[in-house]
Amino acid sequence: MFNNLSEKLDKALHVLKGHGSITEVNVAETLKEVRRALLDADVNFKIAKEFTNTVKEKALGQNVLTSLQPGQLMVKLVKDELTELMGGDAEGLNLSGTPSIILMSGLQGSGKTTFSGKLANFLKNKKQRNLYW
Repeated sequence: MFNNLSEKLDKALHVLKGHGSITEVNVAETLKEVRRALLDADVNFKIAKEFTNTVKEKALGQNVLTSLQPGQLMVKLVKDELTELMGGDAEGLNLSGTPSIILMSGLQGSGKTTFSGKLANFLKNKKQRNLYW
């Protein structure tokens, strides 16, 4: 799922390569593709619209530094806004409960079983936690 989203975002941001400045037209084209990629990844329509509006506000009027290209600036703006949308800072696991229960949820084929195995290996080897299945 994330590979598909990454590919679509790369394709959308590729539009700005080679342009000397960020204009309302090329930002609108790019953000239309970004919104479409988010909707294809099952992001709520209102959140996708709000996300693209926020990025648009930040992108328009930005002066592109001589060392940056418009595509690079747009990638940075989209990355920063996605990071903020996903919660900003990384949070650790709260393993204070006895036993600690971790719920895995997601679509079919999204990697829940693989992630659970990797998480179990991490908890067993790095955190010295006993695992009960």
